[in-house]
Amino acid sequence: MEQAILLTSVRVWDPKGPWHDQTVDIRVADGVIQQVGPSLASKGAKVLESPGSMVSSGWIDGQVHFREPGEETKEGIVRGLKAASAAGFTHVALLPSNSPATDHAGAVLHVMAKASVAHEHGIPARVLPMACITEGGQGAQLAEMHDLSQAGAVAFTDDGPLHRVGVLQRALTYAQTHDKTVMDQPLDLDLNAEGVMHEGVVSTEMGLTGIPSEAETLRVSRDLDILRYTGGRLHFPILTAAKSLDLVRIAKSEGLSVTCGTSAVHLAFCDEDLRGFEGTLRMLPPLRSAKDQRALCHAVLDGTIDMVVSDHRPEDLEHHDVEFMLSPNGVAGLPSAFAWTFHSLHGIDTKNALGATLRALTSGPADVLQSPGSTIEEGATVNLTWFHPELDHQPHPGTGGVNLGATEGRTKGQVLGTFVENRSWMA
Repeated sequence: MEQAILLTSVRVWDPKGPWHDQTVDIRVADGVIQQVGPSLASKGAKVLESPGSMVSSGWIDGQVHFREPGEETKEGIVRGLKAASAAGFTHVALLPSNSPATDHAGAVLHVMAKASVAHEHGIPARVLPMACITEGGQGAQLAEMHDLSQAGAVAFTDDGPLHRVGVLQRALTYAQTHDKTVMDQPLDLDLNAEGVMHEGVVSTEMGLTGIPSEAETLRVSRDLDILRYTGGRLHFPILTAAKSLDLVRIAKSEGLSVTCGTSAVHLAFCDEDLRGFEGTLRMLPPLRSAKDQRALCHAVLDGTIDMVVSDHRPEDLEHHDVEFMLSPNGVAGLPSAFAWTFHSLHGIDTKNALGATLRALTSGPADVLQSPGSTIEEGATVNLTWFHPELDHQPHPGTGGVNLGATEGRTKGQVLGTFVENRSWMA
């Protein structure tokens, strides 16, 4: 930002800061919040105004895939960070399941080097690199977790289920040395191994093999028992079943260091939305029942779910434009993650929906990933997301993914700008 920027008449969401829930002007320049207060003088700054808009500390997406290295034509790190900025995210935790996988220190450094190219081009969003738990993400031999941590990995995940109990045990043990989080997606793929969606009435009507909720809940129970035995920090990236949430609530009440997330897609859609064989919404773990979907929303509202992720997995037209049974799992979720989440929670609790959404995009993922938090006050480093909760949502262009979920007539919430240090993106 070569020119100072003045955000005028914005309502602040910053529960730990001095200006929370107040409508003020915010002047930023040279990567620092210079002034906060009512009716600030512009003094040559670029004035940005949108009546009814809000500002919060920058949003964090706890799980994205930019397909680099290996499938750069689908997205790539630079383009992915541009899409993240347009979606309101100032930080994104990058999955390591590339080809080759991010399973050694050099791969982490490569990710950071590619991200620095985006920063040189003025793209504000920053990368939080995650690393594989095991070599190649194959679930057998532990990767060099010490070296990966030293190189800058913020957490460890194979971006899939750990089938071997001993691997999870050792990972939790070694990760304690660096106080890092181990992430395991709880899903037993032996239960209906050919399943393509949630097992229930809808899968029966469609004549498709389903994946039962037990495929998740059995693994949640197993992993929590291992956590009780080893200690450490365990995170379930995407929970989908109501019973899983109950198990996590019990574990948290015991004082275990367990956290969990879900995706904005799982909050906004359920298995009924797959009728008509909508391949864009084919997910793994799958979209569950409407009852499970509602339980997920309640869990975000009550804080059981610590963070909501986009689980951004872009696909090109060649791979996306196929019949349902050949559709790859995943949605290009970045552009609509905030709107899907806010809209879903608003349908249940209009009073607390916005606060719960913002917690799940700011302090929640910051705690899981142990990322330094930020506040909105004079002298603080710039890390801001500017948005309007009442404007109709229209996804901003940016991602290379064509597998975008539906938004028409179902969402409100529009991103207006992101600001990180001396870089910015504005609609």
